[in-house]
Order: sequence, then structure tokens, then C-alpha cells
Amino acid sequence: MIRLVAFDLDGTLLHKSNIPSQVSLQIIRELINRGIQVASISGRNFDRNQIPFKQNLTIANALYVGAYNGALVFAPRVNGHRSLMYEQRLTRDVFAELMQYIIDRRVNFVYCRCDLDGHELREIYITDRDTEQGRAVAAMTEMTYDVDAGLAKRIQAGELGIPPKVMLLPEPEDLNGLLDDLKRMFGDRIYTAWAMVGRVEVMNPAINKGRALEAIARHAGIPMSDVMAIGDGNNDLPMLQAAGVGVLMGNADAETHEAVKGQGIHVTSRVDADGFAEAVRKLVLGA
Repeated sequence: MIRLVAFDLDGTLLHKSNIPSQVSLQIIRELINRGIQVASISGRNFDRNQIPFKQNLTIANALYVGAYNGALVFAPRVNGHRSLMYEQRLTRDVFAELMQYIIDRRVNFVYCRCDLDGHELREIYITDRDTEQGRAVAAMTEMTYDVDAGLAKRIQAGELGIPPKVMLLPEPEDLNGLLDDLKRMFGDRIYTAWAMVGRVEVMNPAINKGRALEAIARHAGIPMSDVMAIGDGNNDLPMLQAAGVGVLMGNADAETHEAVKGQGIHVTSRVDADGFAEAVRKLVLGA
């Protein structure tokens, strides 16, 4: 019996906007009404994770939230506050080496600042320069980046703390070389994901959506066999593989479809055909 449903946002619940379909929202409400836990686990930061549900506070407050690909995980809101139940940032040594590489190669990057002060969460994205690639990614994600030409120096001076992730924004022709460099220099000391063209996310190797999902299941007292996860990107694979029931969206790219072959992962319709709702009806609600 499924007691926890976890889902990605972009390409899974959301299609070309920050607004879920009414069908998807109704399905989530039904899960909540039946006492089934729900979790949104996304590469987005916390604030942007909540945007799709800002008109549906009952849903927003009931969600477990895995932000930054699961680097930070928050429990549902209780008495007006959320607790940070899981946290994993880049290590200090790796962050220092990564920053030196960024400086040496003049890689456009975004620093993801996220600090929890008591119950107050402060988030801001800062980039080192305004570039066409950065603007394109910002437009796709509907993000606003503060621009600070002295960002790298501020980080190396210790003015800014260790982030949950760093986003690298290479030019398209530089992407493969950058990925090769990261693999050669850091090996298994980092985890990388590139769910969106033009953006490479660098995180602690202890971070992935599967581990975030396991932390949520432990907190909720639910065995992984009773968990369903739905996603569409390569960064969703760890949670699809960790869950008792994994579901891949029909709009996932060919490489991701190929990666799940032979693993017992279900495939549902595309996001623009409400594949999320279809999967939940079939595999959870029995409709």
C-alpha cells in the first residue's frame, strides 16, 4: 500500500509554467485527504518549490519539501513553522577547489545562498556576471540572480558560507569539456546533475533525491516499499530507484528512458497529458 507519494516539479507536475493543472492539484488533495503523505523533491530552492502551490496553502503546508535536489529537506508546516530535517552541503575543501577552478577557467557560476536562522529561511542566488547563457537559464527557471563581479573574491575571503550547491553555466560548446574536468578533478567527491540544458549543478555526493526521499520516509515512519516516486530527469533516477514504486514521465529524454529499462520502473503519459495524475490514479488510488 502506498503511503507516501514524492514528485519532481518541472517536467513532472509542471508544464511550461509554475501552475499545476487542476487535475494534478485535485489528485494531490485527494492523497492528503486519504492521509497519504506527499513530498515535492526538486532542484529548485525552497521558495521556488513553493510557488506552484501559493494559491493552495493546504497543499503547500502539507508537503515535505526537498530543495536543491535534496540537499535540504523540510518537514510539513506545523504551527506556522517548518523544521529542517536533513541537510548536506558541499564540503569546505571541495568548495574551495571548485571555486579555484571557476576562477582559473572563468566559468560563469551562480552561488546559492541558503541560511536558516531559527525558523527564518534566507535564500538568494548570486552570479558573478551577466551573460546570455545566465539570462537564458534565469528565464527558463523564472529566477532572479543578483550580479556581483566580486563574488568569487568574497567567497574566497570567507565572507559567504558553504552553499548546498553551485550552478555552473558554461557556454554550450564548453559543456562536455567542463564535465570531463569535473570528473577528472573531483571524481566521486561531488555529485553533478544537468536536468536543464545550460546548467550544471554541483553538490555534495551524499546528496541526491533518493537519499532525500529516504530521509522523508524515515521521518514519516514509512518503509520504502510503501513509497512511490515520479520524475522525468536524470536527477530523478535515484528517487525512482529507491522507491518501492518508481514512475518515469513519458516526456523524459531518450537517455533517461534507456537508463530505467529492466528496473521495473513504470512509464506514464507526458506531463502535458497529466501523466502525474494518471500514475497516481492507477497505482495509488486504484481508479
